Amino acid sequence: MVFLIENCFHWLGFHIVNHLLENGYHIDGVDDINTGKKEHLSMFVGRNELFRHVSSQRDKEYDATIGVYDRELIVKTNRPVTIKLPLVFGEWMPMNQEGMYSQHEFIRFDTQQFASEGVYIDSFLKSLLQWLHSSDLPSTLEVKSSHDRQRTKIKLENTVYIRNNRPINQSLNTVKHHYEMYKNIYELL
Repeated sequence: MVFLIENCFHWLGFHIVNHLLENGYHIDGVDDINTGKKEHLSMFVGRNELFRHVSSQRDKEYDATIGVYDRELIVKTNRPVTIKLPLVFGEWMPMNQEGMYSQHEFIRFDTQQFASEGVYIDSFLKSLLQWLHSSDLPSTLEVKSSHDRQRTKIKLENTVYIRNNRPINQSLNTVKHHYEMYKNIYELL
């Protein structure tokens, strides 16, 4: 399969690209390398023979195009799907030692919101790969943490609950350690 990933050097896009490459897929990535952080992330995948950074001009057909945005993914195949994201967290996200930024809102790691809604990026990616191979998804898929008890106005037939593969604090400590090691890159605009 060949994928086109739009916003491939957004922190979520980078993780999606990396996960698909690790699973042997060919990736064309579209993104402006207009920050130091994006330039740094581009170097991680730029030498992989399965990855190609392309302009917005697409010269071939793709099995799927994935548009990466802060709170949703738009997956375009023969039947487009909007995947509404949970509070995904992981390496390279906008953050500091105390919390993360999601849609210009600061969410502290020690809050009930983070504990109930947070999903580690690796747990999310395992599910995403399964959805990319599915031919029977609704036009909108709402993804939630299995700990998220807020069930107002949710169509259950369009909702998927993800269980973190390991305790959320263990994943959070991994992310915080990564942040401390690469703090100077996190701070690049």
